[in-house]
Amino acid sequence: MTVKIFVPGDSGAVAVGADAVADALSSGLRARNLQATIVRNGSRGLYWLEPLVEVEVGGRRIAYGPVTPADVTSLLDAGLLEGGAHAKCLGPTEDIPFLKRQTRLTFTRCGIVDP
Repeated sequence: MTVKIFVPGDSGAVAVGADAVADALSSGLRARNLQATIVRNGSRGLYWLEPLVEVEVGGRRIAYGPVTPADVTSLLDAGLLEGGAHAKCLGPTEDIPFLKRQTRLTFTRCGIVDP
């Protein structure tokens, strides 16, 4: 089963470097012969943490942010594909206090799926 890495592709995240992060991840994975699918999703609205990179591990997403292209090597070294510990690791996305307090109705899938 291929690991999924979610990198927002909306204009807010792109404005703060999400495209460069996605490119750095793609290059880093290729250089290490690691298999993962990069999914460009929408933002969850945590713009102070963008680009917010999420890795699906065991049915849950582990969040990292804000991520820059310069962080990618250390993230991969720390075991990003397994949800490894890193200074940018925020833990399970659903447990981030800003999201945990919300009941999302209109934007239930925003940030979760590839629009």
